[in-house]
Amino acid sequence: MKSFCIIGLGRFGQTLAVSLIRKGHQVMVIDEMEDAVTPLADYATNAVIGDPTGEQLLRSSGAAEYDCVIIAMSGDINKTLLITMLLKDMGAPYVVARANSDLERRVLEKVGADKIVFPEQEMGEKLASMLESSNILERLQFSNEYSIVELPMPADWVGKNLIELSVRATYGVNVIAITDEKDQMNISPNPKEALKAGHSVTIIGENKKIDRLITKNS
Repeated sequence: MKSFCIIGLGRFGQTLAVSLIRKGHQVMVIDEMEDAVTPLADYATNAVIGDPTGEQLLRSSGAAEYDCVIIAMSGDINKTLLITMLLKDMGAPYVVARANSDLERRVLEKVGADKIVFPEQEMGEKLASMLESSNILERLQFSNEYSIVELPMPADWVGKNLIELSVRATYGVNVIAITDEKDQMNISPNPKEALKAGHSVTIIGENKKIDRLITKNS
């Protein structure tokens, strides 16, 4: 289990926080807006409301002590630069910063960001990948290694149950939900209930193992 601090709870930051929390990691969230922090307060390890460009807030929250800090703010590169510099000065081991252009990337690298991400560009690439494969209904990739993917029920799973399939041992992924033909999602599927054609299955795991499963059933 790793610890993550996410600064900025727009759509990108919220999605990232929820995904990491579901994986069982320690997650602290920071944002100026109470409305952004409150929905995550009961699930995050710590939730802080305040201006993350303030050195005192970063120090008192212990942000630099987390294994990884993700600056997910958008629209104000100056704030991202300032937070990056403050965190690195405090000894943060790994800082991920969001950028919207190559110029922003170069400047962030200069002030010490360990990794730069381009959410909009990466989302476009993921959408293209999803659209070119008829075997993927939806894909949420929350790191370079892990994704959550919704697939049509594999033909060779139909009529079997999750215990018989031993999905984790056989494929290296976890089933986290089953969705029926009426689009009703069951996040606690009965492991003894036979799987049905026309339903979809949502799995989580390493990208290479998910892709292997998709290829096998294409």
